[in-house]
Amino acid sequence: MKRWNRIDIKLGAVMLGMFFVVLLLLGVVINELFTKFHTQQSHDEAEELASHVVKMLQEQEQTSVDIIGTMAEFSSVDIFLIQADGQFSPRDQVILAQRHYPQGIWDQASLLASHQVVKEFVSQGKWFLLHGKPILDSAGHMNGGVYVVSSLEEMKESIRTIRLMILLTGVGAFIVTLGLVLMLSRKLSYPLLQIEKAARRIAKGEFETRMPVKRGDEIGSLIGAINDLAGELQRYRDTRNEFFANISHELRTPITYLEGYADVLSKGLIEDEDEQRKTLDIIAEESRRLMVMIRELFDLAKMEEGRIDFYPEWVAMNALLEKSAAKVKLRADSKEVELEVRHPEKEQYIWADSNRMEQILMNLLDNAISFTHQGRVMLTLTHGREQVKLEVTDTGPGIPADELPYIFERFYRVEKSRSRQHGGSGLGLSIVKKLVELQGGTVEVNSRVGDGTTFRIVFPSADALEDREKGTP
Repeated sequence: MKRWNRIDIKLGAVMLGMFFVVLLLLGVVINELFTKFHTQQSHDEAEELASHVVKMLQEQEQTSVDIIGTMAEFSSVDIFLIQADGQFSPRDQVILAQRHYPQGIWDQASLLASHQVVKEFVSQGKWFLLHGKPILDSAGHMNGGVYVVSSLEEMKESIRTIRLMILLTGVGAFIVTLGLVLMLSRKLSYPLLQIEKAARRIAKGEFETRMPVKRGDEIGSLIGAINDLAGELQRYRDTRNEFFANISHELRTPITYLEGYADVLSKGLIEDEDEQRKTLDIIAEESRRLMVMIRELFDLAKMEEGRIDFYPEWVAMNALLEKSAAKVKLRADSKEVELEVRHPEKEQYIWADSNRMEQILMNLLDNAISFTHQGRVMLTLTHGREQVKLEVTDTGPGIPADELPYIFERFYRVEKSRSRQHGGSGLGLSIVKKLVELQGGTVEVNSRVGDGTTFRIVFPSADALEDREKGTP
């Protein structure tokens, strides 16, 4: 990963960029506010002075020019009087010659037309403000005018000082913010970088990788999800490895039996008919075991590829229960397991694939009989207005509570030390759950160690499906 392509750099750059834009806009606004305030203040002072002089001249027509000069000197401004013919007084002409003000700034025509004149201008590299006000006599006739010229250098210097302060404050704030943003971005991005490293280790097959969850926000939730994923992958790998070890043994065992006993029979080494019959029974049993295992593997492969085909129809559940029970009765009797079937007198129907439903029942019954010794297996069908419920209950050793959440997972087998004794590949219950759910049903399990296990399958009843098609709530 390139240094500049790290998430903390990107996050810091975005946050810093946003702060810089806000700081820049704030600086521009503050500068404009102070500039307008000081400029307006200078204009107001100049206008107030010009108005005061005009009022004094209107009230005292014989006001001395020296008094005007004293007032100008006291106020640190230049005050010029213009006569009704547009000419400056002799005193003012001397002062104007000394000041070297630009000639085009006075606009006598506007002033003599009773208009106020306001201008900012530069003279000898310095800024000045010109305020001109007309003088009217008591009859409203033009009687000349007054020009007040004040320096804007002090105001400009104040604005420059304020701008410098704004700039220095902005630079300081930017530096402080830079440090805070770097700390914050690294604090926010650090767990993400750790998550990335953990994810890469998991991708390499290090499923034991775990990260401590130290926060309760979205990142903490993400870390928890990564840990859960690693745990699930680790458990999947362990069960898969165990499955391959077990399935290789399970396939090899019946094949070895079939090959050995078939070889013995073909060579005529067993002459006693009872022994031959026992040998053929063993061959039949191992063949059945092998077929069940191959069928389960084939079904699992089709389910993983999404190629399971269903041919739904109205399945008579009473008859299906009796048929399935009859198929496993011989095996149950051989283990001295009592097999009991209970269902309503009236035939119950569900909309499903009859062959798949028989496969579900056979898997559950085989499983129950395998783990039950001199006990009872009960196959029960009950019905209601909305549901048809099927239960397979055994009196076997039961399933530990911590194993229940995993029994429907592929390759998972309870009592792994005794799994080969009971046979099976660990696929049957996973296939049952998948087949039930794909046909619109649900499956659950209740079990207590020492009290046996009950598998419960629920499908919508015929009445419920009929109401659903009619739109009845």
